Amino acid sequence: MKVYFTGSSSEATSQDIENYSQILNFIKQCGHITTNPYFEERLLNKSKAIVSAKDDVYDILREKITESDCVIAEISVPSISLGIQIEYALSHKVPVLCLLHDGGEDKLPLMIRDYKNNLLTKSSYENKSILPILKKFFLNFPKSRVKFNMFISHELDKYLSHLSEKESIPKSEVLRKLLTERMVSDESFDPKK
Repeated sequence: MKVYFTGSSSEATSQDIENYSQILNFIKQCGHITTNPYFEERLLNKSKAIVSAKDDVYDILREKITESDCVIAEISVPSISLGIQIEYALSHKVPVLCLLHDGGEDKLPLMIRDYKNNLLTKSSYENKSILPILKKFFLNFPKSRVKFNMFISHELDKYLSHLSEKESIPKSEVLRKLLTERMVSDESFDPKK
């Protein structure tokens, strides 16, 4: 499974970084692949991730989120960027687990606490309880999407890349958008059957 793991890195303390590293290690112990290159780089190198001036971080991370099976967000340190990533995932039907260290529902940021979405799971954790929480989430996370792989010609790939650049969305999102538009306009299709 592809897991997009994130947390606040700008205001994180050394204890937060330790917690993030433990979660990252447990995700990998469970046999999953992490897809957030910048956050993992930050944790492994104990410094800011190397971002090239040519990198469009916003587009890169949006694509990584949409390619992932789920998002795990450690939200103990408030962050606007983190909120944007969570909302982007949920709006693209990617299940999200929000983790809050040493706090109950009353400690959750109000927007997260009151957000109602079947794809959003919220959990408080202590260092000793994180592995069972992750295992439970991986076994039971809301299945909202079906993974589908296909081969296409180079010509179609060029056109798909063109549409992706033109609309500033990942290629997978271009395909989803085209299929959704077609599905909505197809009167012969009944999704209930």
